[in-house]
Amino acid sequence: MRIVLWLLFVSYAFASNLIELFNKQYYSYICLHRWEFINKYKNDEKLLSLVAYACLKKRYLTPAIDLAKVLRRTPSGRVNSSYITTLFFMKILLERYIKDKYDIQNITLPYLNNSLLSKVFFLTQEQLPKVKDDSFWVKDKKKKYKVVFDEKLNNLFIFIYENDKLLKKERYW
Repeated sequence: MRIVLWLLFVSYAFASNLIELFNKQYYSYICLHRWEFINKYKNDEKLLSLVAYACLKKRYLTPAIDLAKVLRRTPSGRVNSSYITTLFFMKILLERYIKDKYDIQNITLPYLNNSLLSKVFFLTQEQLPKVKDDSFWVKDKKKKYKVVFDEKLNNLFIFIYENDKLLKKERYW
């Protein structure tokens, strides 16, 4: 009986630690220690979704795939898994577009609201820009986006410009 109570206490402490880390916005730490959380909470998709969200907050798509593989037991877990894999697939397709001149025009994927990567993917499909030096430009009504693939780091970068001024740079691992 004491062992069961001890295990419950340790599990609760670890869960509250995860929530505390998340609330303190230690997203990188959570994501980079994802396997500790995956192993500890393989049956708790709410907590695993929190770990996945931490990875997505930092745009760490490659580590988030580990969570997508285990989020499959509940409807919300499967939705989260689909979201992660769709983002990862968009990243991979943009890399192929840059490196291999892969035709992405006829690929049908859902548009993911509040995702710069999704927006740039769809702009790329519409505009089919020319690739030069492992990068290309797309634009919408107000902004221009430079998409760069860094093969050494295996990262996709999106630079956001407005009126020729760099506003932000996002890295997708």
